[in-house]
Amino acid sequence: MYQETYTQEQFGKELKQRVSNKEAIESIGDWAYTIYLHHCHEIDRTFRDMLLTLNYMSLGEGFTYSYEKLNQIADDLIAGKEVKL
Repeated sequence: MYQETYTQEQFGKELKQRVSNKEAIESIGDWAYTIYLHHCHEIDRTFRDMLLTLNYMSLGEGFTYSYEKLNQIADDLIAGKEVKL
């Protein structure tokens, strides 16, 4: 069975939904790590590094990004732009 590769655009859309729902920042960090674990063998290093960086948000204050920044990250990913954190 063929499984489509998980894309940064797909991640961006899911991230945007989580941000719009005001999901806890720490939970978004945990979710990013789950995505990393499920897809690390099929995504490129830049995408993996971004997911791991977002995972640090699960550590709480001092490691988090604002909802505004996360929304911008999501928009950039959806638009196919390179995101460096």
